[in-house]
Amino acid sequence: MALPEKLGVITDLHANFEALKVTLNWLHEQGVDQVVCLGDIIGYNANPVEVTYLTWNRVQFSLKGNHERYVLGQEAKGVAEEKLEVIHWTRQQLDDQYRGWLESLPDYHLYEGTFLLAHGSPRDPDEYIYRKDVVKGSLLHMEQYYKGIPICFFGHSHLPMLIGRGHLETRFNETRTIDLDRNQTYLINPGSVGQPRDGVAKTAFGVLDLKKWNFTWVRLDYDYETTGQRIREAGLDAAMATRLTRGK
Repeated sequence: MALPEKLGVITDLHANFEALKVTLNWLHEQGVDQVVCLGDIIGYNANPVEVTYLTWNRVQFSLKGNHERYVLGQEAKGVAEEKLEVIHWTRQQLDDQYRGWLESLPDYHLYEGTFLLAHGSPRDPDEYIYRKDVVKGSLLHMEQYYKGIPICFFGHSHLPMLIGRGHLETRFNETRTIDLDRNQTYLINPGSVGQPRDGVAKTAFGVLDLKKWNFTWVRLDYDYETTGQRIREAGLDAAMATRLTRGK
C-alpha cells in the first residue's frame, strides 16, 4: 500500500460510536481514504461491537492499546473499579471473531517504512508522554533507534500535542494546522476520538498532508448526550457519561 497524499490518524476511540461516525464521515468527505488507528478501540463507553466493526472495516491499519490488552486478559494493575467494570462488560460483548482480530494487532508498527505508530511512547506501549523526562527520552529514542523516521504518532494520554526539539504545542481547542519542518523529528498526538481529556467536549483526530508537510488537528462536535445515554442504559457507571460533557 503506497503512501497517500493525506493520511488520517485516529486514536483512543473508546467504544464511542457517535464520535467515530462523525470522524470517519468527515475523513471520507475530505477525501482522506487512508486512515491509521493507534489503539484503544474499546473501553470506557458502551458500543464496543459497533466501534470494533467500523474500525475493522474502514481503517487501513490499527494498533493494540492497553484497553485491548485488558479485555484480552492482561492484568489491569492500578485501574479504578468503575473502569474494571467496563473492561469485564466489554469482554462479554465481543465474540471470538472480534477478540481474535484485536489479539492480532501489534503494539507498534513502522507504517510503510515511513512513520512510527505507537500507542504509548516509542519506547514503551504503556508510557504516557507528558512529563519532561519522558518527552526528552522519547525524542532521543526516535533519534537513536529510528533514524530517518520523521514522525512518531502516539496516543494514550488523550491530549492533542506536537513535540519537537524546542517546540511544544498543546492548544488545540479548535481545528488547527501546523506546518512541519522536514529536517525535524516529531512526536504527534492527534487527541482522542472517543474520550477527549483536554477540557474540550469535541472529538479529536488528525490529518497529515504529505505534500504540504503539515498536520491538522481536527475538532468536531458530536452527540455526546447519546453516547452518555448508552452508557447509562448498559448499566455502566454514569460518571463515564458525565465526563464526556466536560471533555475530561
